[in-house]
Amino acid sequence: MPQRCDSTEDWENGSVEMHKASFLPRWAVVLALVVVAQPSFAQLIVKLRPETVNEFERYAKSVEAELGRRWQGKANFISVEDSASDKAKVMGGEFLVRPARPDGNPVSVTDGLIHDWIGTVFIPDTNPERVISVLRDFDNHKKIYPEVTDSKTLSSTDTETVGYWRVQQRKGLVPVALDIEQDAHYSKLAPGKWNCRAYARKITEIDKSPFSRGRRFPEGEGHGYMWKMYAYWSIESVNGGVLAECRTLSLSRSIPQAVAWAVGPYVQKAPEESLTSTLKQTRAATMNADH
Repeated sequence: MPQRCDSTEDWENGSVEMHKASFLPRWAVVLALVVVAQPSFAQLIVKLRPETVNEFERYAKSVEAELGRRWQGKANFISVEDSASDKAKVMGGEFLVRPARPDGNPVSVTDGLIHDWIGTVFIPDTNPERVISVLRDFDNHKKIYPEVTDSKTLSSTDTETVGYWRVQQRKGLVPVALDIEQDAHYSKLAPGKWNCRAYARKITEIDKSPFSRGRRFPEGEGHGYMWKMYAYWSIESVNGGVLAECRTLSLSRSIPQAVAWAVGPYVQKAPEESLTSTLKQTRAATMNADH
């Protein structure tokens, strides 16, 4: 699973590697709300289909091509810089979180949904290296991000960190627990400009149903709250601080049509709330001198 951190040349050649990010899957519990409307859904164990993965990977490659133009200097490094008004909001302290697609809806694929969101934050009085150090510090993520109940660094080099999270939603009607292994790659693209590409492809669900004794589902099997998670950070020195932007791609199972009317609005809202929380906690940890 560990892979070498790409150089800019590697990126231009189109190589793809695994990556981690600080986007936490709080929204995964939203799909568990289907239990309220249709109990059989929670009991329906499904397997991730190869077609679903292939469609997700194709979508991710299109996003990476878009980001690659920015990272190669062919467009604004951070997308919020495309809008003077949006940048002003962020520089003024606002957390700007929005769906990447104009229609704001998840992308439907075979037996799945892709959730594509972008969030931007300004962190004053810091530098990109400080933000990167927070993102790399898996050992302390359980202290930084509320939904991470356990975390540790599995391996680390100058440009790559492989880490582990146990993510558990402790609120809501149905508990969701996931073991996530991620491989994150960090590149300094130019003075004051960094990126992080984090791929979480190994995600295992912990069965939280009664009498399950916390058994682990085989990889690629379970309720499908979250199958894959990719996150891309663009980090730039600006005005004595840092503009940090995170774009997240998450793959979940599709929602049964019978309950889409009830669950759909929550699926739309939860990624926004989760990414906003991640940006807030990352900013706080970066600014905390004791971290």
